[in-house]
Amino acid sequence: MEKVSQKFELNTKVLENFDEVMSVKLDEVKELKVTGVDKGSKLLNIVSLCANVKTLVLEGDARLDADKILANIFKPEKLENLVLNNVKIPSENGLKRFQNLKRISLKNIRFCNLKGFFEGIVNPENIEEIIILNTDMAKVSISILEKFTNLQYLTLDSLQNEKMDDFSFLEKNKNILQISIVNNEIPLCELNYLLNSKCKKNIEIGIKSLKANLKVTQEASELVISIDDLEEVSHAVNLDAIENLNLKINKKTNIAQYMPVLKHQKNKLHVMVKDFSCLDTKSAYKLRKKLSLKKIKVLSEKNKTNCDLEHYIAMRQELEEIIASVAQYESEPEKFLGVYQYLGKEYTKDKEYTMPHLCKVLQNSLKCLHIKSNIIAGKELENEKQHYWNQVELEGKWYHVDLGLDIENIQKNKAEYCLLGDENFFETHIPKAGKNHYCAENFNQKLVNVFLKTGLFKENLVGSYFEIMVNKVKQVLRLNQKQEVLALPKGREKQKKK
Repeated sequence: MEKVSQKFELNTKVLENFDEVMSVKLDEVKELKVTGVDKGSKLLNIVSLCANVKTLVLEGDARLDADKILANIFKPEKLENLVLNNVKIPSENGLKRFQNLKRISLKNIRFCNLKGFFEGIVNPENIEEIIILNTDMAKVSISILEKFTNLQYLTLDSLQNEKMDDFSFLEKNKNILQISIVNNEIPLCELNYLLNSKCKKNIEIGIKSLKANLKVTQEASELVISIDDLEEVSHAVNLDAIENLNLKINKKTNIAQYMPVLKHQKNKLHVMVKDFSCLDTKSAYKLRKKLSLKKIKVLSEKNKTNCDLEHYIAMRQELEEIIASVAQYESEPEKFLGVYQYLGKEYTKDKEYTMPHLCKVLQNSLKCLHIKSNIIAGKELENEKQHYWNQVELEGKWYHVDLGLDIENIQKNKAEYCLLGDENFFETHIPKAGKNHYCAENFNQKLVNVFLKTGLFKENLVGSYFEIMVNKVKQVLRLNQKQEVLALPKGREKQKKK
């Protein structure tokens, strides 16, 4: 008794039970999947027996001879769907018999003449869908698809050696219903063709030459760009077609020069900053006043969620006070020690704070001074509780610092947990496993202690005090010269008058 089946898979294994294959009513098969054939004629004869195939799937490896299989399709006019997965694609001659193809799918195709394949398709105006996945395009221009004038569905995903240089055919094609382009890049100048198309879209692509990407779904469109690229993008792209404009600020930026463009886009604008060093208080105020911006995303924060712009401004103001306190210093160690001492005196034991917050303030302050820092979680051996501290990089070397434990010491102008190497620091601390930098040695502790006592970056404490006294005398002399009178100590003026 013959079996009726809409789908049939053909490979060398069917020869193991050939009688069962012959029991299938092959002329009723609509979808034929060929995953392997030998050089013999038996299997190719079976292909020819599938007389009413509408969908042909060729799947296997480059040794599968697609032309031979196509040559054995008995009624080529019936074939509508051609699916090729990891095979050597048919030649132009192999495609000539198939005049009614509607759907073409290419997946995992390598080292093939794609240009010849697309040029060999007969009656391209009949093609309604093209799918190309994980395929080497061999630098063939995407404009080769312009011949498919009635294309309705287009999917391009993870192409290699692609040349997406001309999408103008999308503008000309009024029948396109859906576009899906993901995991690829296109030139900036081609972006408008994708945005202006009125069809359903699933687009997630990068933009060549820029650190930018576009995401367009049925629900919304979103463009993420660096502020450095804003002017170029605004001239080249129709931003009115974008519903969400995400602006990334990765370095210290004066927002004023970008304000004319931003004002035009303010209803769709979302601002992201790498960290608190990128946007000063003045620029943040302008975002709030000129653009009515209420939220800002700080990417360095652990949760990366939007925070109130008011909170950002308050944090940034605090950081600017800290930065101003070390303005006179030049070297990285001096700047760090200035910040460390300032915070140690500012955050006394009476002031409410958490260790993570204290570490974050120190880290953000150092970032504003272009000093690398990270936060380490672990335990303090004395109480075995969860604890946090910082690592900082000074002049190319990493060190541990624990501002929380040093606050009381800093009140007395000294430190015990400042700029230590692993060997000394791990006597009192245990870090959690993670991305901890190796700290090879202690920083010069004499320099640390003298700085905290005198504010001078010297090894000799007595010499530092002497230098301080000399500077004070010089200041008095300069004051005398400026006032042109002798700056006498209190009480001496009265004696002089007598």
